[in-house]
Amino acid sequence: MEIINVKVPNGTKGKLRQVNRNVSALIREQIERLVERAGSGHPSMFDRTAHLCGIIKGGPRDMASSKEYLKQYGKKRAH
Repeated sequence: MEIINVKVPNGTKGKLRQVNRNVSALIREQIERLVERAGSGHPSMFDRTAHLCGIIKGGPRDMASSKEYLKQYGKKRAH
């Protein structure tokens, strides 16, 4: 196991002991979580919005590839 020394503001150790008596274990757990999140990269836009897929009923199955749907964006509009 490696040793890492950190400096924290006065009173931090006492506050951490209120959360967990074993401050070293608490810090190790939080560092592991941080490293796991950083190692997995940032979630894609799909990952962040997947819960929204399919919630609108009655629309086209796939607006991104529906030629009929996309035709409206090529028309000029009168001002």
